[in-house]
Amino acid sequence: MSWIFDPAQYEEKEFASIPSGDHRVRISGVEQKKFSSGNDGYEITLDVSSYSSKLWFYLVLDPSDVKKTNQRIGSFFNSFDIGDPDLSHYRNWIGKIGGVRVKMDTYNGEERPKVAFCLARKNQDKLPAWKGEPLATAAPSNYETLSPEDELPFN
Repeated sequence: MSWIFDPAQYEEKEFASIPSGDHRVRISGVEQKKFSSGNDGYEITLDVSSYSSKLWFYLVLDPSDVKKTNQRIGSFFNSFDIGDPDLSHYRNWIGKIGGVRVKMDTYNGEERPKVAFCLARKNQDKLPAWKGEPLATAAPSNYETLSPEDELPFN
């Protein structure tokens, strides 16, 4: 692969660190993963209301502790108002808004924000409403929407 770097198109960006505390968040991405523990699970990318930085939440499916795993899944579903318990429908989680508690964690000698846990729906009343960029749509806007009256070419 060949690429010519244009330094004029680079700008150094600063991202405001997300402080400890409770935050309104939106799921912007979900990936199935196999974690270093050998357990399967999901890496969930979270946009944080009023911040350009992101957080990651890890939903690890630990067969050695079924009760704790189900509690963690239930807390996540409750926080993001996910009613479908089928984990294979994880793509439907994208765009859901919930709340998390952030704490600071030391990683490689540097303090970084980390999701401590998901806030129960009933404990999100004091959080401000979601404020941020709209979630990008998956389909380009040049697609035409058909109404039920439209004739399809194969009818």
